[in-house]
Amino acid sequence: MFDPTDLIANFGLLAVFGTAAIEGDAAVVTAGVLVQRGLLPLWPVIFAGAFGGWCSDQLIYHLARRYRDHPRTVRAVVAARKWRFFNMFVAYPMALALAIRFMPGVRTAGPVALATATAITPLRYGILTAIAGLIWATILVFVGKQAGHLIGRLFTNINVPEWVEIAIPVAIVVVLTGFALRRWRRRAAGRED
Repeated sequence: MFDPTDLIANFGLLAVFGTAAIEGDAAVVTAGVLVQRGLLPLWPVIFAGAFGGWCSDQLIYHLARRYRDHPRTVRAVVAARKWRFFNMFVAYPMALALAIRFMPGVRTAGPVALATATAITPLRYGILTAIAGLIWATILVFVGKQAGHLIGRLFTNINVPEWVEIAIPVAIVVVLTGFALRRWRRRAAGRED
């Protein structure tokens, strides 16, 4: 019978890093469930999730900074300046850099706005997003641990193998990551038209 515990023990932290960079919240919450089950260590999971999110933020920021004069980037920033939300946050770039990890709707637009419409330096941006990523990952891992307790209670009176209890949150992350990648591909294909 398939037992994912060895696979999780060997590649779990790498998976947390990668899925946190691609999907984000659900991946780190699921990692918290695995921490609660004793399959992954707490602090390395927090750091892997924070580092994955931070790398994603850095990639978007530096690509936007590198291509800030590209016509598509200029058009996107000009269009975004019409939004009151954009102008409000661009006026406070340090606050936006700290808040990006906690605002799922602006995880791409926020770094682009900061890279193209503000004078925030890459070093300052990197430090602020590292702080925010660490707080974000810590909160979500502890949310996942609590969800793990709830899942454990749900399966208390049901004779289910442990791998099934583990497979539920892992399957959720796989599905959400698939949807995120699909949405990203559609957006990328739409921009090239």
